[in-house]
Amino acid sequence: MKNFSKHILSVILLIVLFSCSTAREQVASGNTQDEERTGRREITEQERLESTAMLIEGIQQKILGNTDRAKAMFINATEKDPENDAAHFELAKIYTEEGDYENAHSSINKAISLDPSNNEYQLVLSDIYILQDDLPSAVKIYEGLAREHPENVELQRNLVSAYLHTERYNDAISVLEHIESLTGFSKEISVQKLRIWVNQGDYDKAITEAEKMIEYFPEESMFYELLGELYMETGRDDEARDIYLGLLEHEPDSHVARLLLADYYHQSGQEEEAFAQLKEAFNSPGLGIEAKGRIVYSYMRRAEEDPDYLEKAIELSGIILETHQEDPEAYLIYGDLLYTGNELEQARDMYLKGVRLDPSNLQVWQQILSLDLRLGEYENMLSHSDMALEYFFEQPILFLFNGLANMQLKDYEAAASSLEYGLMMTVSDDDLRQDFLTMLGDVYFKLGAPEESYKYYEEALELDPHSATTLNNYSYHLALEKKRLDEALEMSARSIEAEPDNAAFLDTYGWIKYQMGEYNEARQWIRRAIEASEEPSAAILEHYGDVLYKLGDAENALIYWEKAAEAGNGSEFLDKKIRDRTLYE
Repeated sequence: MKNFSKHILSVILLIVLFSCSTAREQVASGNTQDEERTGRREITEQERLESTAMLIEGIQQKILGNTDRAKAMFINATEKDPENDAAHFELAKIYTEEGDYENAHSSINKAISLDPSNNEYQLVLSDIYILQDDLPSAVKIYEGLAREHPENVELQRNLVSAYLHTERYNDAISVLEHIESLTGFSKEISVQKLRIWVNQGDYDKAITEAEKMIEYFPEESMFYELLGELYMETGRDDEARDIYLGLLEHEPDSHVARLLLADYYHQSGQEEEAFAQLKEAFNSPGLGIEAKGRIVYSYMRRAEEDPDYLEKAIELSGIILETHQEDPEAYLIYGDLLYTGNELEQARDMYLKGVRLDPSNLQVWQQILSLDLRLGEYENMLSHSDMALEYFFEQPILFLFNGLANMQLKDYEAAASSLEYGLMMTVSDDDLRQDFLTMLGDVYFKLGAPEESYKYYEEALELDPHSATTLNNYSYHLALEKKRLDEALEMSARSIEAEPDNAAFLDTYGWIKYQMGEYNEARQWIRRAIEASEEPSAAILEHYGDVLYKLGDAENALIYWEKAAEAGNGSEFLDKKIRDRTLYE
């Protein structure tokens, strides 16, 4: 079947090319004496047929994507019959694609000399000029073709494009009006003319054209918009308003008219009217949710300077939820708005509604988990990370959240499992890999395997020797084990150098000093940690109580132990310390 199709294609091409060859034969037979006088050999009928066959084979090879083979066949065809204009033409196109413009010019000029009336040959020459940034030469070709074929609309359009590229706007207008005389009034031509006049600053002609467009196409809202914008641009605001109101009368449900009126009222300082029109537009399902979202986000940005815009954004987002209840984007937009207003729990819940409609958005899952973390809701983080992993089991970041949630919930075996699996999938992202290694160091310390913990910390520091979190966690756990305290103090100092106001890092440095028996310095550093905290953690408060006890201030030590108990999550000895009013370690 394939061979049959190939033969059919060959026959069709042969018929087309044979008609060209016949014309050439007549010319050739009439110039036999000239060829003898110039020393050129007369091409035989057999050679012409062979050249045609090579041309056909070349076209077939080109269709199959075998460009080099096609090029060789076209060259052979021109060598066998130098008057094979179609072969020169095909060869010129290949040279053009290769960027070999010298040979492209040579080949296409030969094709044109053999068949000057072929428009396709002229157009390829113009393309070559354009690729060489020789626009004037290309324009001359378009002008010549348009002049020779005044009723060929396609050639006239090519000339318009050429004039526009060379900024000959008046000439472009003249050709457009000529096309209009051939085809009648059309939207495309009218819009082109209007744009040219606007570009030239001739608003009177642009307005006249826009008015004509509304007369011919009263159902096209785009033309009302164009005319209204032109009126607004030229200070004819009231006429713009009348145009928009006219559109609304013609099309009562037009969200375009509502948006245009909203813009008009906004520019006129009538903010209440503007917002009323905007709400009407939002109530229209015809206004897409993406457009509505852009408007809401613009209001959110304005809210940074004017809080009133935040209330308006909330109202608009509520309308979006009503009109697009099945679209997940509606909930994501509202979630972003709540997040901007620092209503984190409500924002998280909105994001959840969005991903339930479309669970394929990884970015939203990450936002949900980040909010769980900020809210300290680790059970939710565990549940939500499990849900996300049902859809994105190949995403290591989700295993990081899952591992962190398990660690905070004290399920260290499950945390280690999640983190180790995620680490295996983290190959090219060193930052993420470093996070996994540090967290695994934390988990294995909790599992009572400090040496395994230290191994992970060391590997993390190989990736990033300046990671403040890794340096702090490693040094703190060394201090808890009372091992390599000088090394721990040096690592802790480096973490504080990176983040001097981090309360946890300041506490670690103080706790190392405590383990070294330097209680006065320990008190100073842990005091700084308390002052750097908005709400000091139980660990920091308990440490400060321990230091005070060591310094002989048992009364104040008890006060800080009790504060630690109120903060929650103190050490296993905290209750006993409070009950017995003595230090246990």
